[in-house]
Formats: sequence, structure tokens, C-alpha cells
Amino acid sequence: MTELFTVNNLVIFVLCYIIGSFPTAYLLVKYKTNKDLTKEGSGNVGTLNSFTVSKSKFIGAAVLMIDILKGILPVYFMMFIMPHPYLSVMLGASALILGHNYPVWLKFKGGRGLATGAGIFMVVNYYIFFGWCIVWLVVFMLKRKVLIANTIATFLLPFYVLLINFFGFLVVNSDVRGFSLNYFTIFSIIITIVILSRHTEVFKKNKIS
Repeated sequence: MTELFTVNNLVIFVLCYIIGSFPTAYLLVKYKTNKDLTKEGSGNVGTLNSFTVSKSKFIGAAVLMIDILKGILPVYFMMFIMPHPYLSVMLGASALILGHNYPVWLKFKGGRGLATGAGIFMVVNYYIFFGWCIVWLVVFMLKRKVLIANTIATFLLPFYVLLINFFGFLVVNSDVRGFSLNYFTIFSIIITIVILSRHTEVFKKNKIS
């Protein structure tokens, strides 16, 4: 994978990290309530905590939409507008999640990456997004706990990837330059691990509410 370590990929990684690290929830809640989201509620800089702390449906919805767009727009741009090789796209996608979950501006205290991850997979392979939604809905109906549903649905992401590898008709964007199921699999699992890393922190702190 020597083509991974190129100047182009380094630039893509850094730019995508910066885009992903834009602290949407933190800035909107700070503007609305003058509260530091990293020190309020669960301390998570994401949709659920922004709604909990601000008590504003508008703020919660705005955070959700912007964080989803942080995943959709950069990946769509890299894949279709100014097309880059598939490896570069998936590397950038991973950087978006890394930036969102561990933003340098907030001392690496970010969100959990679900909204941005959803945006990424809507472009990379929407079957993963649909699979995640179905599992989330089933688990939530059984447990009535958002974080449990989030975690189980995300934990099963590698299973969705395995199904896509097994059933060829589930493969999406195979015409993108340099497409590889190996790249798709590796980076999808990396994205899953980064998302789950923030959920693990929550469970360790017993903040499942």
C-alpha cells in the first residue's frame, strides 16, 4: 500500500481532519446558551447532548444536519466533482471521522461520529447506512436506549461490510478510479473503530441515558 503515503493523500487527510473537526455542536450551544458543551451533560459534542443542554430542537436538528453534511459533501466532492483515487477518498473519509471525534480545537473532546459517519456511508455505500438504520430501529424498539441502539448498530458495521463483500450486487461506486473492495473493507472497519471508541468511553463512565 505504498500509494497511501503520498503528498496528495497527506493534504487530503489534513484537510478532511480540519473539516471533520469543525465543532458544530460546541459553537451553536455556546452561541445559544453560553455553555461549554464539553463540560455539560454527557460532555459529548454532538446532536444528543447539544439538544439536552440547549433544550432547543432547532439546535439539535441544526447540529445533526451540519454533521451529516460534513460527511456527505467532502466525500461526494472527492469521489465525483474532483475525482480522486478510491484509496484517497476512503482515507479522507476516515480523517473526517477522526476530526469529528477528536478535534484538536477542543482538546480532542468531540462527538461520537454517527452523523458524520452516516453522511460518509450515504455516499460510499448507502446499503451500510440502511443496514445501520434497520438494526438501530430494532434495538431501540427492544431496549428504548439510544446509546445501546447506537453502539450495537455500529458494532455490527463490519457484518454489513462482510455482506457487501459476499453479495456483489450490494457493491456501490465500483466504477470510481482505483476502486477496491479491500480498501472499502479496511477503511470501513477503521471508521467503525473510531466511532466505537467514543461510545466505549461513554459506557465506561456509566452515562447510558
